Amino acid sequence: MPRTPRLVSLLRSVLEDGIRGAAPDLAWLARELGAVVHAGSDGRFEQQLNGLRGRAKRGFTRLLILDSKRPAFSASLLIWPPGHITPVNSMSGDYGMELVVQGSLQVQEYATGGEGEPPSQRQVTWLGEGDGLWFERSEGLAHRCRNLSSQHCAITLHLHGGPLPRYQLFEPTEGERGWRVRPRIARVDGRVTV
Repeated sequence: MPRTPRLVSLLRSVLEDGIRGAAPDLAWLARELGAVVHAGSDGRFEQQLNGLRGRAKRGFTRLLILDSKRPAFSASLLIWPPGHITPVNSMSGDYGMELVVQGSLQVQEYATGGEGEPPSQRQVTWLGEGDGLWFERSEGLAHRCRNLSSQHCAITLHLHGGPLPRYQLFEPTEGERGWRVRPRIARVDGRVTV
């Protein structure tokens, strides 16, 4: 019986082939990574995905699968508990991508104003398995993501161009009349080495 290829190894291989400089072709990466995910629609990666979900800590979990200093980028698998929603945040870096490996995700995009002004929603995008959404560096934009399932975890691949992901967290203050912006560094809960 042929051995099932390792999902994380396949994702890593596409990333290493596609990111050779500071400005990779994000459309190509999304297409190739999506093809890897779609190849698993026959269930060949199910046991591996169950293992990843088993590594999830309580709540939202980030497992690093690849990082590089030259060019600087990181790729992580994010495990989203049922119904989990992130606060409105703005990532630093030159580019980013969110690609659904299992489940579905809603991505809300916001325009950010000056200090204390609330972010205003611009658009909403829904992503299913193999779908990706990417961005290049853009000031004045933020987003919030939500696992659309109230019963099942979702797993996404998060690609971040630049050093260790830093972000701005937008939090409402006192009855949502104003907003506070706080800098954060993305927490890494573990590393997938296989």
